[in-house]
Amino acid sequence: MDKLQEFANWFFKNANVLGFVPFAGAVDRIEDVTSILMYRHGEFQVQMFVVPAHTVIPEHTHPNVDSIEVYMGGNIRFSHSGSFVSFQEEICAADVPLALPKPRGKTIRVKPTHIHGAIIGEGGGVFLSIQQWLNGVAPHCVARDYSGMTMGADHSSKVVLGDVVTPVLPLGVRDAARKCEEP
Repeated sequence: MDKLQEFANWFFKNANVLGFVPFAGAVDRIEDVTSILMYRHGEFQVQMFVVPAHTVIPEHTHPNVDSIEVYMGGNIRFSHSGSFVSFQEEICAADVPLALPKPRGKTIRVKPTHIHGAIIGEGGGVFLSIQQWLNGVAPHCVARDYSGMTMGADHSSKVVLGDVVTPVLPLGVRDAARKCEEP
């Protein structure tokens, strides 16, 4: 067996990356953020978000979604209730061949009333959103069930449920975590 096949076997054994993606609506794009639908059944859904470097996701809520956000990789600072809950030095681990960095899989629970956001640094970042949709709302891209300041006009135009404010760009650190003391 060659090295590539060994790696592929290791990867599939340690991560269920295939999911159960439906034929329609598998990919969504809001501003420069791409979401990939990994699984959907009934009120449950899993989306993978691929976010480019230097992106600010302003504080917001998802009125019809209870979720668990899962750090997968890259340079991400998540915020919850106005403060950052994980910092760059905690989640930017050096790559170790065939081993997962310690913080991979770190989770943050986000209930419908929980204000949260993020800043994505150099190199971008990837996270999963594991969701339970509430109030009889059928699952769709979670970025479209959104209350708060959006990432821009494109995002504002795509929100179907929630109350949005289109920002004056550029967005900054305090847009992602209002209690942050950083400049």
